[in-house]
Amino acid sequence: MRTHRHGTDRDGAHDPGAGRTRPGGAPTPPLLALQRSAGNAAVSRLVADARDEGVVQRSPESSRPPSRTSQKSGDSQETESSQESAHSMTAVDRRKIKFAQDKAELLGRVGRIDVLKNVPGFMSGLDAFLDNIEADMAAGQPTGVDGAAIDRIIEGFHDPRVQGHRVQYAWFVRQQGKEGFQGALDRVAAGSSEHGHLWSKMNSAIPTEDASVGHGVVLEASVQGRIFDGLLFGLPTWSASDALAALWKRLSTTYVQALTGTVTAHALDGTVGSSVLSTLEWPELRTSIAEGRVDGLAFVVYRSREDPAGGPVILEPVETFQVRTQQEFDDLPEAPSDQAWRDRQRGIDLEQRAALADIHSREEEIRALDEFVSDLFRRHGRDLRFRDTRTPPNTRSQSARESPRSGSPGAA
Repeated sequence: MRTHRHGTDRDGAHDPGAGRTRPGGAPTPPLLALQRSAGNAAVSRLVADARDEGVVQRSPESSRPPSRTSQKSGDSQETESSQESAHSMTAVDRRKIKFAQDKAELLGRVGRIDVLKNVPGFMSGLDAFLDNIEADMAAGQPTGVDGAAIDRIIEGFHDPRVQGHRVQYAWFVRQQGKEGFQGALDRVAAGSSEHGHLWSKMNSAIPTEDASVGHGVVLEASVQGRIFDGLLFGLPTWSASDALAALWKRLSTTYVQALTGTVTAHALDGTVGSSVLSTLEWPELRTSIAEGRVDGLAFVVYRSREDPAGGPVILEPVETFQVRTQQEFDDLPEAPSDQAWRDRQRGIDLEQRAALADIHSREEEIRALDEFVSDLFRRHGRDLRFRDTRTPPNTRSQSARESPRSGSPGAA
């Protein structure tokens, strides 16, 4: 199963603290209530771990700098306070904090797709889905599935103005404000769906990079996949909520159903019988192949080897199989099922998650540069002038001296 869905293995309207009030009658923010009951230091540390320090409340700082002795003493007291407060933080408190953080992250991702917020029914479906997940989180077990909420979410993603199952999230965010975007969206969606990518037991970093370079699409980097990827909303695993499991099943199914042309699957060591690829995605592809919408599945087997320089494990494609029938899929090499392989696979998965974070970081840098240049031309386009430079592109001050070839000046 996929890490983002399993946890250890793959600005909404709801407020979990809305029922509590301050003496003055104003609602008490849930994180502030937890801070009062469990201690500021523990809450601060948990929030910092989630890379969200905005909710930490600090006392006004003195205008007089503390002495080295008092600062050391204060640090020691803060450490002791943090240790004591951590013991008082309950599992329920932690789940509530993580739910609030993941909810904010989700809505931030949604907010960057301008049109999505205005698609009828989408935001109400999202609010109802979050209510469903919070009920599961609070109960510590599944409480049912709001299928109508999931339907509205999927319908919003598949709106012709979004086509969230067919295009990459990063591309959409960069291009959505440009002239002629809708026509470009239709062309890119058609082209991307002809180069779909799947993966199994190695996370989505390599498929995401391949899709970005080749103008294809992979579920976890698509609009509908990226918005939910990696978010568990305080749950220990995705399977702790029937609603979250049902959502991901719909995201995977509708993504695969939209693919055409040739689909590429990236798998560590081979097939795994219980994986999403084997149990859900391949059956959908088999139907598409039979109906002529997909030409076939290119199944790429990767092997891992240690990096001589001590870096992350290197994944290398070693063999590709062309698959069109169930028999050909059954004949694919199978990954080992022993505990040693599972332990190694989990380590690889974590490293690939870090690689995926680097990919998303580069996408952010590209987006920021694109916005800067677009704004520059918008404000000063008529006054910008470019001129050729007479400086050679490669000089001794700019690059290493090229090795002379035989017969060239300077050759021995």
